[in-house]
Amino acid sequence: MPFVEVPVRGALAPSLLAGYDWALNPYRGCAFDCLYCYAPDVVRVERESWAETIFVKRAAPSVLARELKRKRKGVIGLSTVTDPYQPIEKELEVTRRCLEVIARAGWPVSVLTKSPLVTRDLDILRKIPGAEVGFSIATSSEGERKRWEPSCPPIGARFEALRQVTAGGVRGYVFAGPIFPESSPSAVVGLAAQAAAAGAFEVVADSMHSRPGKLAALIDRNSPVAPAKRAEKTGALLSALEAACAAEGVPFTLAANWKPRALNGGGRGHHLVPARAAEKDPAVLEQPREVARLPAALAHALAADASLEEFD
Repeated sequence: MPFVEVPVRGALAPSLLAGYDWALNPYRGCAFDCLYCYAPDVVRVERESWAETIFVKRAAPSVLARELKRKRKGVIGLSTVTDPYQPIEKELEVTRRCLEVIARAGWPVSVLTKSPLVTRDLDILRKIPGAEVGFSIATSSEGERKRWEPSCPPIGARFEALRQVTAGGVRGYVFAGPIFPESSPSAVVGLAAQAAAAGAFEVVADSMHSRPGKLAALIDRNSPVAPAKRAEKTGALLSALEAACAAEGVPFTLAANWKPRALNGGGRGHHLVPARAAEKDPAVLEQPREVARLPAALAHALAADASLEEFD
């Protein structure tokens, strides 16, 4: 996989994703190249080039070490717009060196990946108080996996890696997203059963989100379910997954892709700045920083702060 080393001005970005205070992305671009991925739209990279060249922030660990000395301590999300354990990480070990820095500083970290390579770094993760590893597993069907994420590791390999993580004393969970509208109830029931067998402490589920333009067209071409039927079918599958998790004794929750942010930094109240790009309000896209000046009632439900590259 071709890669280009890029300068690193900052390693951490403030995160609006629920559960994270900071986002850390050692790479830009992703070799896994999932068809439903909206990260290229978020970071303004053409979808066609997203997996062709990986941009490497090789200096991220040293920059991160400086930032951890002066920033407010909080949960680091690793990563939010790329996979920190895509194949190039095996050679370059940028993520591993970042984890070493985090471990020395004693900050909590939450890793999200599709790759069993994360088990290589269990020796470091065990040293980090509050460390957790999430595995993105949207289905228990290999057929569905091959349709939407053909370049990703097989589902069985991810569940085995989850088992190793939890057996190694690190909290592990399943991010069941996006749920594919064409999935069957048996596929989500199987997902819950395998999550429980691997020792997952939680299953977090999300639906498929498309953005107008190339991503929406790509999803329409690949999904056998008509757009008008997707919400209904996804809702039924989420209910089936929740029931299956309850039967297996695994906590279930729906993904929350935003959290309140202090209004104007003054702490006098909050408005909602979800991590979804505006689809119906062009003014928000044209002047995203103006969102911070809006009262809560006027903050668009799909507003996004485009000054942050990491939001999901």
